[in-house]
Amino acid sequence: MRSTQTTGIATALTLLFAVTPAHAADCRHLPAAVGPRAVANSNRVAQGTLRDGVLTLRLVIRDARWYPDGPRGCALRVRAFAEEGNPAQIPGPLIRVQTGTDVRVTVRNDVDSAVWVRGLQDRASGVIDSTELAPGATREFRFRAAVTGAWYYWAGGVHARVPASGVDGQLVGALVVDSMPPRADRVLVMTRWTPRGNTGNTGFQLNAINGLSWPHTERLTYTVGDSVRWHVINASDELHMMHLHGFYYRVDARGDAAHDSALARARPATLVTVATRQGEWMSIAWSPDRPGNWLFHCHFVTHMAAGQRLDRMPGAHAMPTSASPHEHATESMAGLLMGITVRPARTASARPPSRAIAESAGRLIHVFADARPRVFGTRPGFGFVVQDGPRPPARDSVVVPGAPLLLTRGEPVRIMVHNRLDFPIAVHWHGIELESYSDGVGGWSGAGKRVAPMIAPGDSFVARMTPPRAGTFMYHVHNEHGDELASGLYAPLLVMEPGRVFDPRTDRVFTIATAVVPTGRGEDAPPFINGTASPDTVTLVAGTTYRLRIIDISSNEAHVASIAGPAGLATWRQLARDAWDVSSNAASSPVREVTASGVTRDFEFTPAVAGDYTLTVATVLETKPTGKVTIVPIRVGVP
Repeated sequence: MRSTQTTGIATALTLLFAVTPAHAADCRHLPAAVGPRAVANSNRVAQGTLRDGVLTLRLVIRDARWYPDGPRGCALRVRAFAEEGNPAQIPGPLIRVQTGTDVRVTVRNDVDSAVWVRGLQDRASGVIDSTELAPGATREFRFRAAVTGAWYYWAGGVHARVPASGVDGQLVGALVVDSMPPRADRVLVMTRWTPRGNTGNTGFQLNAINGLSWPHTERLTYTVGDSVRWHVINASDELHMMHLHGFYYRVDARGDAAHDSALARARPATLVTVATRQGEWMSIAWSPDRPGNWLFHCHFVTHMAAGQRLDRMPGAHAMPTSASPHEHATESMAGLLMGITVRPARTASARPPSRAIAESAGRLIHVFADARPRVFGTRPGFGFVVQDGPRPPARDSVVVPGAPLLLTRGEPVRIMVHNRLDFPIAVHWHGIELESYSDGVGGWSGAGKRVAPMIAPGDSFVARMTPPRAGTFMYHVHNEHGDELASGLYAPLLVMEPGRVFDPRTDRVFTIATAVVPTGRGEDAPPFINGTASPDTVTLVAGTTYRLRIIDISSNEAHVASIAGPAGLATWRQLARDAWDVSSNAASSPVREVTASGVTRDFEFTPAVAGDYTLTVATVLETKPTGKVTIVPIRVGVP
């Protein structure tokens, strides 16, 4: 029997996208797109015909018009997969089978140049085969699915080790192999497009999930207590740091195009931000325990910024004005974001708790968002300043990073953010498990009609939280039209155990951020550590145990951090990752750790001997050194 209703679904989607929008975007800066419209594939339904343990699917590679910004947006000329007789889909038709299924996929090349098809195979060998398909040619791929995983198939140039970001960047589809009948989980495929297919964050790029860019991506709806499972596939040539607001998630499995990871199965990681490198995938699980609106997104600014919309790319005829504070969620972000709405549990009381009690609970901390001119050459610096005493701080009392917040596990607190800048902001409490309304996405956080606004200039907002765990967190601006994040709107947020106090002698914080240079955000410059590329010398004592808290809040970069001393690489022991305690199974290891935007790590470090040490933070691109290095001198003295 037929395992899907693909014909009806595709027809409905085609009719939906065929409607001519009343106010289409101005797309004269883009070359004319050709071919029929492609439809966005939500990957809810597996395609093909399953009979007697054999899945049969007939695919066509064709030219198509892709509308990542929705039916009112611009179209791109791309190549895409289609099931024979149906519209092209982006990503391509979902192939989903149980282990032991025989898979037979026929692929016909209907474009005017040869392509190389990859990934239509089992992964037992750990080697990806490539097959050239000339124009007009057809090839059948046969294999038995034996290795479970969130695999994918793709097509493109002869050297396309992972899906590219040019015209072939959407020639990809998920191939998920399950060990049992699939549960109510979802498949999220991330793809990318650039004008020339170039890698890196230096030029324009557009990023999409299941064929669409925010705010057009699908809204996911769950209920408190649900078991949520996603297969997240990075079918692109770019690193993505996938961050979940408000909750931790567990990585049950992960791999790349050819291999899965035995380590992930043996020791699942529980995190709030996870790196998916080029061509990698991960299977994750989490369960919401609080209702409201939440986000799952890439933490790189470039991958969630509105500037990647096609009608805002360089050369577009009509550059938009700044979004209204009430439209931040829909107008100031784009790209790799999924909106999540969690409904109250069906057994929850219909009567809400007393808001008056909640609003008066806990100590009140005043935080001011301030600016000072000419901090970075001719450019201003921004910062979060905590009020100390009865009077607000001076308006130009900016420090970079911002002032640390010191909270206590289990103690309620109210943080009143005063915006003394000349533009609206929203502040996200990264990694903190709190109520949605305080999460810090203007125009989105909250529930129903009670949605948190942006904090307008001269206005304030109270975020309420009772941290349920101790650890290293951060708070930072969630939106920016320029370089406000890199220019200082970030700061550590440290939660201590009850009865413990922060001791700056043995508790050291190193915050890694993107440099700011007089011409703007300095992604081509060495990274900042605690607000500078030339840090002062840190003084430690041999034989003393320190807690090193490393926070990475860079805009778009990844880094390698290492500590070397008189005897070479020093050793340390990891205590926490994203404030999740991992000390019970952590052993001492050489100090060399990869980090990137949105990640915090805590380490126990005991310098064995006196002498000169260095903490080196090097920027990497696609796991390769870039030569951009910042060094913190460390002088270890005798007791």
